[in-house]
Order: sequence, then C-alpha cells, then structure tokens
Amino acid sequence: MSRILIAIEDASLFGLIQYKLSKSGYDVTGAFDGVQALNLLTSEKFDALLLDLMLPKTDGYQILRELQDGQANRPRVIMIVSTRGEEEDVLRAFEFGAVDYIAKPFSLNVLAARLEIALRFKSVQDEQQVQPSQVAG
Repeated sequence: MSRILIAIEDASLFGLIQYKLSKSGYDVTGAFDGVQALNLLTSEKFDALLLDLMLPKTDGYQILRELQDGQANRPRVIMIVSTRGEEEDVLRAFEFGAVDYIAKPFSLNVLAARLEIALRFKSVQDEQQVQPSQVAG
C-alpha cells in the first residue's frame, strides 16, 4: 500500500481527496501547513506528496527546496495541486522535481488516475535502474 502525504490548507478539500484515495487503496496522511508537512517528511517516508504551493507558515516552494537539498525524506512522486496555474509556477515546480501539476479546481477521479500513473511509472523506472552491485565485473 502506497503512503501519500497531502499537504494542503483546505481541510474540506483534504477530506474529499483522502476519501477518494483511501477508497483506491492508499494510506493517506494530511498536513495543513508547511511546518507540519516538513516535520512529517523529516520523520516519515512517503511514496507520494500532493503539495499545495500556498501553505501557511512555510510555502510549497520552501518544502520543494528542502526536499531538493536532502533536508527531508524525498517521496518518489511529487505532484502539485494549486490554484496558481501560471506557466512560471508550473515550470518552477518542475524544476524542483515535481512530476505533475494539477490546477484547482480538478476532478478527484482525474487526480487519482494521474497519481496512480505517476507511481506506476516511477516503479518501472526504479526496476529498470541497474544497481552497481548487480553489474558483473
């Protein structure tokens, strides 16, 4: 079962996403501000992070910076869910390693499908990587 951290300020939207993803078989945890999200990312491992850029206390870009710098456990998949849909925001998120950017409002079914595809793709990538110890010398 994949572990998903949803870092989003809107508790009602979190509840909807949590319900949908839980029914799809995911273990979902919520963080409602940037500090809480960073604490969870530092102390636990998640397969995916659904991150709102407009979080209180510490914004999503600061979280992306800390993940990039190795100051927190980097999830295999990072997806942005944000009301900010300008090209600059999308490109900046991709520069920080996000694999997808979903502008609000969005369909819960589409969100779940895109998350599943991203996790599946990352699993295939991980399987295809040859570890140095597996190479015959």
